[in-house]
Amino acid sequence: MNKRKGILTIFACAVIIAVAGGFMLWNQGAPAVNPAEYRPKAEAPEPGKELSKLQDDSAGVPGMILVAQNEALSLYYNEQTAEVSVMERESGEIWHSNPSDREEDAIASPFEKEVMASQFAVSFRDEIGTLETYWSNPWSVANNNFSAAGIRNGIRVTYTLGDVSLGIDAMPKYITKTRLQEKVLSKLEESLARYVETRYYPVKDNPELLERLDDQVKKPLVLKKMLAAFQEAGYTEEDLAADNEANGYGAGGGAEKPNFTVPLEYRLDGDSLVVSVPVGQVTESAKHRIRSIDLLRFFGAAGTKEAGYMLVPDGSGALIRLNNGKVKEEQYVQRVYGDDPNDNSWSRGQVARKATMPVYGMKAGDTAWFAVIEEGDAIASIAADISGKQNSYNYVFSSFAVRGEDELELYTGDQIQEIQLLSDKIYSGDLAVRYRFLTGEDASYSGMAQVYRESLVAQNKLNPLEEGTNLPFYLDVLGSIDKQKSALGVPYDAVISMTSFEEAGEMAQQLEGDGIANVRMRYLGWFGKGVHHKPPVKAKADRVLGSVTDLKELSARLKEQGGGLYPDVAFQRVYRDDGNFNPSSDAARFVTREVAELYPYDRNMNRMDPYYGTYNLLSPAKLPFYVDEFAKSYDKYGIGALSLRDLGAVLSSDYRVQRVVFREDAKSIVSDQLRKLSDSFPDLMVADASAYSWPYAKHVIDVPASSSRFSLSDEEIPFYQMVVHGFIDYAGEALNLGDQQEVRRQMLSSVELGTSPHFLWSYEPSSTLKFTRFDYMYSTEYQAWYDEAVSYYKEVNEVLGPLRNVPIAEHIRHREGVVEVRYEGGASVIINYTDQAVTINGVRVEAQHFAAGGDGA
Repeated sequence: MNKRKGILTIFACAVIIAVAGGFMLWNQGAPAVNPAEYRPKAEAPEPGKELSKLQDDSAGVPGMILVAQNEALSLYYNEQTAEVSVMERESGEIWHSNPSDREEDAIASPFEKEVMASQFAVSFRDEIGTLETYWSNPWSVANNNFSAAGIRNGIRVTYTLGDVSLGIDAMPKYITKTRLQEKVLSKLEESLARYVETRYYPVKDNPELLERLDDQVKKPLVLKKMLAAFQEAGYTEEDLAADNEANGYGAGGGAEKPNFTVPLEYRLDGDSLVVSVPVGQVTESAKHRIRSIDLLRFFGAAGTKEAGYMLVPDGSGALIRLNNGKVKEEQYVQRVYGDDPNDNSWSRGQVARKATMPVYGMKAGDTAWFAVIEEGDAIASIAADISGKQNSYNYVFSSFAVRGEDELELYTGDQIQEIQLLSDKIYSGDLAVRYRFLTGEDASYSGMAQVYRESLVAQNKLNPLEEGTNLPFYLDVLGSIDKQKSALGVPYDAVISMTSFEEAGEMAQQLEGDGIANVRMRYLGWFGKGVHHKPPVKAKADRVLGSVTDLKELSARLKEQGGGLYPDVAFQRVYRDDGNFNPSSDAARFVTREVAELYPYDRNMNRMDPYYGTYNLLSPAKLPFYVDEFAKSYDKYGIGALSLRDLGAVLSSDYRVQRVVFREDAKSIVSDQLRKLSDSFPDLMVADASAYSWPYAKHVIDVPASSSRFSLSDEEIPFYQMVVHGFIDYAGEALNLGDQQEVRRQMLSSVELGTSPHFLWSYEPSSTLKFTRFDYMYSTEYQAWYDEAVSYYKEVNEVLGPLRNVPIAEHIRHREGVVEVRYEGGASVIINYTDQAVTINGVRVEAQHFAAGGDGA
């Protein structure tokens, strides 16, 4: 009997140990990668050499010396102001880092002129969260706290920002009445002595000890007068040290002042100027944390007499006309690649298209410059503003958030106080912007698009499409979803089919019968219990849709027709917690250390709404594990194609204390996963693809077809499409679910943008989606759209099919509502959005129609 009890005891202990071990392993979550392995290895700073003036065979730039030169460009430097200028040698055109005639600006204040004289700004927070900004001119150059050194093909300017003098701490924080009288007051005339005496007040529990009234003394005019008084009295550094030590204030004073060291490098690289900040070499005072760095705000700024525009990457692209007079509108600001979703705020400031490309530029007269953020783009924002507000210049620039920031709510009784919290760790990589220069006919947004496209092609990030004269027909099929049902009054989540594999095959067969063979079918909701599927570890098809054989047959059918099947997967938004995902260890963390749990955004409420479900942001450090596991499981289907719902669109940070992942780190991790998936499944479809995902995508859907139409902007342009057309097959959002429901206008826009048709269909009626998280898919029943979709495709394919693999050379707006898109080789398409027929270059285009022009006419 005792032996039996012993065996049972051992067995029970073993079970307990196994369960505890399993719990510990689960609590650790999936294996994580080290984000540092995805960062470029920090190189030792290039040793600087004494700055030397080069021999100049041109007229040069007044007040500047030539410090670097190559076949295309010359770089000049002002030794007094730290300004630089770059000259295109062939044309003689010059672009300045700062407006050269800023002192004559009639509307700029003295402070604004100091801002215009600065090459960068540092925004930082102190211990209690107060935000301040130091500009390089007033806080460094004006005090001669900078130095310049020669580097390969360029120059490095190192700035020390901040007040390096004692300032207010040149006077004692605490001093006895006797010492103040003896050392200061007795040596001043009566009125000045009273002035000083009233700026010190007795300490509450020790009337003989006086405390400096900092709120009064720190005011510039008061501080200046007080310092002069102490100097007149002969108060020495030894006196200060003695009083500080006697009263426990410390030898150097009690308040450390903000102080930063920032190196800024300029290098000529072929026909480009590359401007960089090696953040790893930036220093900051212990109690002051840098939040962001604004870089070359006024580079190439245009004055009030210039005509042209600024290019910003808002959605498909937008132009802000120079001097457009919209002085009451907010400046343009957008984060590159969209906002960081790792944000604990429930509200959102605006509903807008995201900036998918790290580019911006300006055309002024017959010249233009174009910038690409090459390093630090994932933590960058792009801002632009017009003349007539604080100054007389139009400018566009980039800013970099080198720390994460979030709101922390503190509750004191019935009061809620919000404080801004910065992450402890600072991004330590480089920030780099490449400037290119255009003149003559190339000085336009079409020329900028060509420059950007050619650079991506040279880097093998874009490759020409293969021959083919039929556009893809992009068809999103809604497969399985979860819907709440009840049994005996008890609610439960059931998985239901909106379109089975067999029914999807019927759609494809019907389309083929009507002459549409190149069907690219994206299957939404096919594994893991629907569209909001389980963590992507096991790619097990949902039984409500059919068998694995049915899925394979659907893929084979589409390939035989000339199209393909793209089963869809979401990696970065995790909708379900199960044994393969543990939020506490696998989810990203806010700056406030909370688990990143989010909800879809509701436009009606202007906030996130739990009604539409909840999801966690996967930590980027855990992404490689899930990608590897899913790829191994999915490979057994032999489909060779895959749709990525969020991998090319979402970049989130993770502020876990022991493993901080900045957005720039996340971009490197995501890019590496895109590469791995592309190697395994060469035919990748990417939704809402940002520029970093283009090298891996064969098909891109949900491409932005417009800008956000901010009030400051004047015109939206298809800059995105001008870059990728002829290199990636693409489509906009699903036509039957878009904001624009006028089909004819959608067709005209599609022709202008070179966009393939895109629909989202289900076999079951849309009413089945009522009272589910998917009720925004209000018009999916395919039979209601079928005839219109076939007609739409055939009309668009007739003109765009032969141009599918031809790059766009130029986009021209002849007048309001009339545009022309010219392709390389001479073909063009003219689109008339107006209600009247027009004639362009001898080609008549009927109202609400389009026609071939150029060599294709």
